[in-house]
Amino acid sequence: MRTRRALPLFVPLFAILALLGLAACGDDDSDTTAAGEGGSNPPAETQESAETQESNAPAPSGEAVRSAKVEIEDFEFVPSTVTIQEGGKVTWINRDSEEHTATLDDGSFDTGLLAEGKLKSESFKKAGTYPYHCDLHPEMTGTVEVVAG
Repeated sequence: MRTRRALPLFVPLFAILALLGLAACGDDDSDTTAAGEGGSNPPAETQESAETQESNAPAPSGEAVRSAKVEIEDFEFVPSTVTIQEGGKVTWINRDSEEHTATLDDGSFDTGLLAEGKLKSESFKKAGTYPYHCDLHPEMTGTVEVVAG
């Protein structure tokens, strides 16, 4: 008589969790606010999306990118300065085990606390220079430069 081997219980659970994770993917820009236009949405944490992975695509003007990704690692913003086109977006991703924020110096935008692996995006509608810092670690600084399209 032939016996069947049962799969460990974690295999079906893993498959179910993976399917649920895929169903939750997507970017409806609900985590994005517009810098330079006043107002801010409450922090919302999301998972990294395909859009973020395609960051730094050249803008039509060729002078700046439409979107840029800033990784927070080893208590630094990497890169510390990004240049984007007017109307472009910056996404901050925390790669540290410590929580961090990306907060514009003028207070018009704040990611809120970003735990390890979490991200937050911000659109910048007006050309200008936007210095920012981490509220928890003020020595961490960066700059978003927005150029006219």
